[in-house]
This record gives sequence, structure tokens and C-alpha cells, in this order.
Amino acid sequence: MKAARIGKIVSVAAVALALAESAAALPFNDDMVDVQKRTGVIMREKAPGTVAIGMSDYYVASREDAEKLTNPQSGDARSTANGKRLFTVNCQPCHGDISKKPYQPGPVGAKALQTPPDLTSDVYKTRTEGSIYATIHFGIRLMPGHGWKLSPSEHWDIVNYVKSQQGVN
Repeated sequence: MKAARIGKIVSVAAVALALAESAAALPFNDDMVDVQKRTGVIMREKAPGTVAIGMSDYYVASREDAEKLTNPQSGDARSTANGKRLFTVNCQPCHGDISKKPYQPGPVGAKALQTPPDLTSDVYKTRTEGSIYATIHFGIRLMPGHGWKLSPSEHWDIVNYVKSQQGVN
């Protein structure tokens, strides 16, 4: 009887210890330290001097480097249609539907502290494709960077869509 009782106590202690250890090892613990709500940043800082596997051809070290890029993709119907789809999902909630006039910010942008700009206005028509790419990749002011979320090809598709709505592409 005494041995069974000791066995139960040891079992309970082992389960409690295992649960405590597993809770400390949950995968979101490190990720949730600097959440977007607190920092305003989505894109996590990369380790200095590193490039993600398979991304060496697409690596952009800084905003200045990105602004110097030239668009390798033509603004054809496929690219523009894909850019519209990506813009609708990732950008339209703040920037609104840029194909409609007059400009109306999206539902998120309408409630923001600063209204997102009309990307079809004359000021933004003069921006280079590299500048738009840099903004998508690194973000600007309240806009988070999407460099982690979108491939370089998807960046360029969005650039092509924005330029098509500006009447530039």
C-alpha cells in the first residue's frame, strides 16, 4: 500500500515536472516577446550577416539598396492581375481600393491615426519602382514591412499593379 502511494506521488510529480518543462518550451514563447501590437513591426530582425536559405539572389540589405532595384518583371496582364490579388489581401485594408475614385481609405486605414496615402496621386506617380518595392519590403511610418511575407516576385507584381492604377505602367 505504501509503495503504491509513493508510486502515485512520483507519477504525479513526474507529470507536473513534464508539464512545467513543456510549457517553457512552447514555440511561441520567444516569438511573442515583441509582438506587433507592442512594437508596430511585423518583420523580425535578421541575424547580422545572414541570408535565408534560397534567398541569396533576392536579398536586399537596406532600403537604399532596394530603391536602386529595377523591375525585372514586365507589367503584363498576369503580373498585374496577381498584383491586384496581392494588393487586395495585403494593402487594400489600409489603402483602400485604388482603382476607384474618389480615394477612400480602407476600413483599417480609415481608423488609423494617420490616413494612408492615395497611391494614385501625382506625388506617388513619380516614385520609382524600386522605391515602391522598398516601401513594401521595409515598410514606412505606420505601414509594416512585408519583406518576410511576400516573395520578390510578389513585390514586383504589386508594384506593377500600383503603377497600372497610376496610369504609368
